[in-house]
Amino acid sequence: MQKERMGTMETKLSVKEIPSYLRWKDSLLDLRYRFDSNTADYTLTRLFDPQLEEDLERFGIMNVHSAKKHYSTEIEKAQRTVYFYRIANVMFLILLILLPSIALYFFRDSLTALVFGILFSLLMFFLVECFNQAYLNKFQQQLKDELNIEQRIQNSSIPFHENEVRVEGNAATVHKEGIGLITDPNFTKGNENIVRFRLEEGSVVPVVEIRK
Repeated sequence: MQKERMGTMETKLSVKEIPSYLRWKDSLLDLRYRFDSNTADYTLTRLFDPQLEEDLERFGIMNVHSAKKHYSTEIEKAQRTVYFYRIANVMFLILLILLPSIALYFFRDSLTALVFGILFSLLMFFLVECFNQAYLNKFQQQLKDELNIEQRIQNSSIPFHENEVRVEGNAATVHKEGIGLITDPNFTKGNENIVRFRLEEGSVVPVVEIRK
């Protein structure tokens, strides 16, 4: 299993970036997390689709468990930032907008002030949630860039000896201790005995090359 090198992400979102990050989405990432109410900690339970995670671990391409443990701290920071903006917005609206608007309505009979307070509050809720969503999307993009899963898969390979492969027609089955059977229904002829990988429809597909 290759050693993981993972850094610490710093996500700062400018107002100009919000429209582009609101539209950002990636089919490979499938972040799921669990919140522990006793410790107030977040634990990542999923980075990718379960099948992809299983393939990455099985072929030794990535230590998914280690990545989840490392990035649990990162997602905790991201979620706490989101909650800070949300709570700060609520406190601002209640203390400086809604309460004065309600007071003006009751003591000055100003319906205009009340309507303005409600509409402004709804607008602020919408804008802050847009910011939060864009912030989380940027976090996910940075996470995807740091994991660089496509390049990891492309760079990974498993060499094998001639006595570890069985050929039947166009199919080849490689048996590596600790990994299990690796089967390619259409092996290719190459300069060395090696298993390479490609990403296909959310799973890692092995490609067997046999020296002929």
